[in-house]
Amino acid sequence: MGLIMESRFAPAGGGLAIVTLTGELDVASAAELRGHLAALIGDGAGHLILDFARVEFVDSNGLSVLAGVHHLLRHPRRPGADEHAADAGALAVASVNQRVRQVLRTSGFTRIIPIYPSVETAIVVHEAGPHHRPAPGER
Repeated sequence: MGLIMESRFAPAGGGLAIVTLTGELDVASAAELRGHLAALIGDGAGHLILDFARVEFVDSNGLSVLAGVHHLLRHPRRPGADEHAADAGALAVASVNQRVRQVLRTSGFTRIIPIYPSVETAIVVHEAGPHHRPAPGER
């Protein structure tokens, strides 16, 4: 089936990008997603929320993309950026079905990447700031 990606900044021109994915995140689509997310980061997205409501399947290639993007956001390589300061970004996933959630849980991703019940919840937590974000696994 492939993977369809639609992105928007919220608010427009801000540092938060919401990416809605439809289809399968697998060997055939992983490189395209990696490129898409890297372009968003290059355009100023320091925080990404991936809407998984219509993601039917994730394999190890998709997990690799998530791990790489998580690392890139947490350890920015921008001049003068401090990876432990506010410059560090975040990756979150929202609206995950049970099948994909089980893959994320089994692979350990739920310990490092927050999963929210909806995009709206993820946005609210993001807007509350880093001091109000629950640790992974506490959502």
